[in-house]
Amino acid sequence: MKKIIITGGAGFIGSHLIEKLLNKDIVEILVIDDLSTGKSDNLVKFEDTGKVKFINKKVEDIVDLSQTFEGYDFCYHLAAGVGVQYIMENLSKSLLTNIMATHEVFEACKNNNIPVLVTSTSEVYGVSEDKEWTEESRSLIGPTTKLRWSYAASKMIDEFLALSEYEEGTLNPIIVRLFNIIGPNQLSEFGMVVPKFIDAALKNDPIVIHGDGSQSRSFTWVDDVTEYFIKLAEMKAYGEIYNIGQTQEITIKDLAELIIKECDSVSVIEYVEHDKVFGNKFEDPTRRTPNIDKIVNFTGISPSKDINSMIKEIVAHKKK
Repeated sequence: MKKIIITGGAGFIGSHLIEKLLNKDIVEILVIDDLSTGKSDNLVKFEDTGKVKFINKKVEDIVDLSQTFEGYDFCYHLAAGVGVQYIMENLSKSLLTNIMATHEVFEACKNNNIPVLVTSTSEVYGVSEDKEWTEESRSLIGPTTKLRWSYAASKMIDEFLALSEYEEGTLNPIIVRLFNIIGPNQLSEFGMVVPKFIDAALKNDPIVIHGDGSQSRSFTWVDDVTEYFIKLAEMKAYGEIYNIGQTQEITIKDLAELIIKECDSVSVIEYVEHDKVFGNKFEDPTRRTPNIDKIVNFTGISPSKDINSMIKEIVAHKKK
């Protein structure tokens, strides 16, 4: 693959993917991003390479996307709303981006015979009570009155679109379900819990936990994610779904305490009910842990860091 498209490439994961791809034999990377959650600063460091082309638009606003995609070899479709806070504040916009933009990308890829890796989410599992979530676990999302699940539903539609096109022989998609990705340069402003907690701890401000802090999550290192992306594309894992995550769980309370300790902070932990933050349209899973046997066995790649080393590296980066 010589010429790559990355929608949402100015975002946290996208910019890390660009950096990794530029270490390979890449001629050109086309980034399409409206900068709603991405940052142009994430692309500045690549300007001297002369290999990164940037279109500052929504995918669905490009007049002839198929023509724009001509001559490219692969598409990483990352464009989507990110972060619980952003999603809850931009519900309809996020829905339209997830469904309409993905449809446009698929059509452009079909017309140019370009394989596509599309990022889905652990949200599609909803509040599944399985001990660990495999790619075949049944989804259990809440009622439509709990608008938080609209994001999960839109991503499920993306997956159905991709797999139906694959079955019809018109598209070569790879679907990845991401579990809480963290790493350097991640912003806190969209509600991402780790940078939000670290920013507060470094200022000795209170760390605010939504709920009682007993809910657990697993966090995944961003460089592992981009390594998987590239490997899956190289191995042509078309028509498949893969969890990308880390199996180590930590409660949000324990996460806050770990961050306070690592930051040498005197921050105190405060608890706020979800309803006071997001209203009554929100519902929070008590735990979220993936089974990653499928991707580890297929690629031979295992997660490289545990939560302690991830937090240590992010704090060191923030302190700079």
